[in-house]
Amino acid sequence: MESSFFLILFFAGTALTDMRNNCNLAGFYAELGCSAMSDTNSTDCPDAYTCPKLHPDPSVCYYRGVPYKDRSMIPQSAIKNPCSLACQCTVSGKPSFDCAAVDCVETFDADMQQECIKTYELESCCSTGTVCGKDAVAALKTCEVDGKTYREGESFEPKDSRKTCICTAQWNGTIEDSSYCRDINCGIEIHYQDKLFQNCAPIFLGSDSVCPIAFTCPTNSSKVVRGLNLRAVSSECVFGNTTLSVGDEVTVDEECTKCTCSVPPFVSCTRKISCTD
Repeated sequence: MESSFFLILFFAGTALTDMRNNCNLAGFYAELGCSAMSDTNSTDCPDAYTCPKLHPDPSVCYYRGVPYKDRSMIPQSAIKNPCSLACQCTVSGKPSFDCAAVDCVETFDADMQQECIKTYELESCCSTGTVCGKDAVAALKTCEVDGKTYREGESFEPKDSRKTCICTAQWNGTIEDSSYCRDINCGIEIHYQDKLFQNCAPIFLGSDSVCPIAFTCPTNSSKVVRGLNLRAVSSECVFGNTTLSVGDEVTVDEECTKCTCSVPPFVSCTRKISCTD
């Protein structure tokens, strides 16, 4: 355990760890190729996951288990995230991927004085077209999902599905149909390669986010608060070089952010949408 960490024994009565956000981790772990160790009756999430060694060789980058040497690029056909383009491995102290910037210029000309909607294709990062005019928009087929109405060509993410879908004329509400729905891929290994290498913790915004918005890493001010492992989970989390038991928390520099060892092996964090909540 790093000497920079101050361990605080938490004697107060500790309630069972709030698991409402932890199922964000199901998609997170699946994207990293991890396997669930067991299921519990008290939550919708496994007790813990077993993950492959993400960086067997620190001198190279890894994506989906494939090593990439310094200056080598991931073939675009192998990338599962449509917004990750021309990604090249860079090894300078720690491995990371550098990708081309993708700017989705979703513009709307207010002078047109007519209703417009942006349309998408299933594997596109940005909108691929626009339908304008009251009559043209009204003629489009619609999809009713989670109490909302989407026009043909619009994208949406069905609640609790971890999928992104496109409204089509053939939409029948079956999100497992790969012709108009696909699994959301966050590009975690690509965009946070160096954070995974350092055993940092993913940060999720609120309780319903699918992809982490950032990672937080240990600093000299980080403190571990020992909690109670009421679920008696034997697996542990790793945060930097520090090992935590289920129920332990760790303080981080980011405001309005709570980080807990809930579903090992990663510590996971939730940032409040509003600090006044």
